[in-house]
Amino acid sequence: MNKKKIIFAVFAAFVVMFVLSGLWHMVILGDFYTSNDVALARTEVNMLPVVLGVFILTFLMAVIYPSVYKGGSPLKEGFRFGAVIGIIWALPMQLVFHGIWNYPLSGVLVDSAWHIVEQGLGGIVIAYIFGTGKQNKK
Repeated sequence: MNKKKIIFAVFAAFVVMFVLSGLWHMVILGDFYTSNDVALARTEVNMLPVVLGVFILTFLMAVIYPSVYKGGSPLKEGFRFGAVIGIIWALPMQLVFHGIWNYPLSGVLVDSAWHIVEQGLGGIVIAYIFGTGKQNKK
């Protein structure tokens, strides 16, 4: 296990995913999320759990990636890996939110689709840091 690559991958993917998430949720689709938000939404976002959650997600992605990489281009394999993580992480959680809270199905679909893209891009960053070949198994 290459600890330096893992640390670099965690921080690089964290920055990419955190910035893209902020742009998506607050700028690009801010109005959508405001009008489709759950009744339990905070008036002010508590950023500490958000930062911690994204950090844990990128850490897990960086630790898991070397063990699932089978070869191929970092662009293709990184996006595939990240998209699968996005599906595993976001879709079930969004469906649970839909069942528990007054969270609309459109929110489930839009946010789940976004996380497939966001984690896909984070996966690309991680894949490029790890590169190709047998060094990923160390």
